[in-house]
Amino acid sequence: MKIIAVEPESIANELGVQPGDELLEINGRRINDSIDLRFNEADRDISVKVARNGDVTIYDIEKEEGEALGIELEEMKILSCGNDCIFCFVDQNPAGLRQQLYFRDGDYRLSFMYGNYTTMTNAGPAILKRIVDQRLSPQYISVHVTDYDVRKQLMGLRKDDRILEKIGYLKENGIDMHTQIVLCPGINDGAVLEKTVLDLYQFRERILSLAVVPVGLTDHRFGLFRLGRVDAQYASALIDTVEVWQDRFRKEIGRNFVYPSDEFFILAGRPIPPGRYYDGFPQIENGVGLVRSFLMNFQREARHFPLRLPRRTRVTLVTAELAAGFMAASVVPRLNRIRGLVIELAVVPNILFGRSVTVAGLLSGKCIYSSLNGKDCGDLVLLPPDVLNADGLFLDDSTVAGLERQLGVPVMVFDGSWSDLFTRLKRKGRP
Repeated sequence: MKIIAVEPESIANELGVQPGDELLEINGRRINDSIDLRFNEADRDISVKVARNGDVTIYDIEKEEGEALGIELEEMKILSCGNDCIFCFVDQNPAGLRQQLYFRDGDYRLSFMYGNYTTMTNAGPAILKRIVDQRLSPQYISVHVTDYDVRKQLMGLRKDDRILEKIGYLKENGIDMHTQIVLCPGINDGAVLEKTVLDLYQFRERILSLAVVPVGLTDHRFGLFRLGRVDAQYASALIDTVEVWQDRFRKEIGRNFVYPSDEFFILAGRPIPPGRYYDGFPQIENGVGLVRSFLMNFQREARHFPLRLPRRTRVTLVTAELAAGFMAASVVPRLNRIRGLVIELAVVPNILFGRSVTVAGLLSGKCIYSSLNGKDCGDLVLLPPDVLNADGLFLDDSTVAGLERQLGVPVMVFDGSWSDLFTRLKRKGRP
């Protein structure tokens, strides 16, 4: 692996290691990525093999246990998914997006590092052993279904990937797991869903949670398998079914184990469950308990909201269609109790993926601009979190600065802190 940076005053810097050098081995073990580096550099006594222009140097190092060498490696090559799922969101992307959005990620390392879900189909014995040896725990696994015939149809398997055997191996070796089922009406629901849930429940010692999320369908499913949508009646029936399992599981292990995503409750018109329902919110990034967590944080911060602002300020609060109901009912009225603050809710439809895609994280800059163009947005446009990637780009590669120029008003992405918002609003001049 190529070294792209060396920290000043680090061990590597003192040894004369330079960017552009290649890190080959530590203690005779080949280094394939940054996880290998972190795992193998932790020992007190290590032997490091580095190459420069074909010349190899071996450094024998004695250091504090856990002390890093101070090396940054080039980005690792990401493993692609080994499946061809009939509901894969990547296949439903519109044309013209950045190339990375058409890549099917199936990398167990990203699962450990960032909570990305993988199917484990491409995880052979060597990968499973590495997960165990390097304690890459927890792993986030998309199971979807355990019945092989349905699994073969749903995930495009060419052969049995023995998912339960892999989960059993991880369980026996102390690796924690979070799992999910993307529910496709008429395919992996009903008795098939019950089998999947009970099969996974066998591993409850290490499977800490199981999320059930509705299949996401865009307007760009050209030539793809015809899938049904989850509607209000279906969502309500699913919640009823899950509650029966939860009653049993909570009595046996003290937690619900299986959790429907927030979208089911919103579609069914049912109240979002209380915080205790989610047992610590293990799948909040998967849309399970996200609404309840948001409202709990909002209510907690609301105790310290200012009574008034120094000047009248109008804020356009952007949200997507899924969140519109609870935002209008619980958030906007409380904010508008602050004297001098006027909050206007702007519900933005998704014109990139289609109206059936209703989550805020998939709104593009164009979606927001198209909805707000020509309207008086007041003094500030406040966007929902997670609409930007790590590079500050919307899904369509537009930027906040560009949106500000188009709308002619300051734009801010909500960072999770209402106090930060009020600090900005209290500043002199425009927000």
